[in-house]
Amino acid sequence: MRLDDALRDRTDPREHRSRVAPRTRRAGVTPMKIRVLVAEDHPLVREGIMRALVHDPGIDVVGAAGDGTVAMALAHELEPDVMLLDLRMPGLGGAAVLERLRTELPEIRALVMTANESTEGLLDAIAAGAAGYLTKETTGEALRQAVISTHGGGSVITPRLAAHLLHEFSAGARGQGPTVRPLIAPRELEILRLVADGLTDKEIAGQLHISPRTVQNHLTRIREKTGAGRRPELVRWAVEHAIA
Repeated sequence: MRLDDALRDRTDPREHRSRVAPRTRRAGVTPMKIRVLVAEDHPLVREGIMRALVHDPGIDVVGAAGDGTVAMALAHELEPDVMLLDLRMPGLGGAAVLERLRTELPEIRALVMTANESTEGLLDAIAAGAAGYLTKETTGEALRQAVISTHGGGSVITPRLAAHLLHEFSAGARGQGPTVRPLIAPRELEILRLVADGLTDKEIAGQLHISPRTVQNHLTRIREKTGAGRRPELVRWAVEHAIA
């Protein structure tokens, strides 16, 4: 079968349900290739990602989905090793997919690909359970290496985003921002301010366009960093550090 025919078959999620076999480990055979599921709503981008991946003989693209709902259904059916995931998709958003993967299919490593280069997007994805975060400017070779690293248990962040994070935190350390910034990440500061304003987790999630579970994950890390346990203690900590 030609590459174009293979890609065309893989792009239709309905074809995957009828033609792609589940993970071979169920039959007691250890898979030799890294099984990848691609979840991306733009057909041209999805096809480009698949073309880049099939150049590596150690990677097998077992399925593709154009929305989050189909992506989760295929994840349950095909049990891939790695899911390449766009954060902005119809049906079920990428953040919601990440959280469901973590609770329902924790063995699947999620690698986010997005056009959003904000540090807040990166932190949200990591809080939701992503093992890596790449921009869509990533080269094919870098993408293949990221899949291999992620499958091996590593974490991958696009160098430019890593540089943004280092710059932001080092600026706080040099006194160019509030002294708390090296301790509390930007999104965590935002959530802490909303907590101090009296908003509930659900209200914070609605205002920031993230899920309540992601808010709770951020709050868990804030509590670990500040030593503040209950919500009134968080508010008091925010006031004492001139955040609220």
